[in-house]
Amino acid sequence: MDVPAQEEVGHWEDVYWMGSDWVYQCNGCKTIFSTEDEAADHNINECINGNLTCGSYTMIGGEPYKHYTGEKYWVVDTPAQDEVGHWEYR
Repeated sequence: MDVPAQEEVGHWEDVYWMGSDWVYQCNGCKTIFSTEDEAADHNINECINGNLTCGSYTMIGGEPYKHYTGEKYWVVDTPAQDEVGHWEYR
């Protein structure tokens, strides 16, 4: 079976790496805070209000997200293909 040549087909994708920002989680109620000050204020207020389980917090990794580098790379969806055929004699 003869097959015509076919060019490579693909697309560009952005280069990125996965990471997350530090957040602060209350050790009592597990509420997440963006800043250490917010977590500290929460814990102080909860202790004053009698909720002693919220007396401390822990710094943890937040939700992961993509950090784009501004570079791109080529992804081949369909590789190039040489023509396939045959010779016939008369």
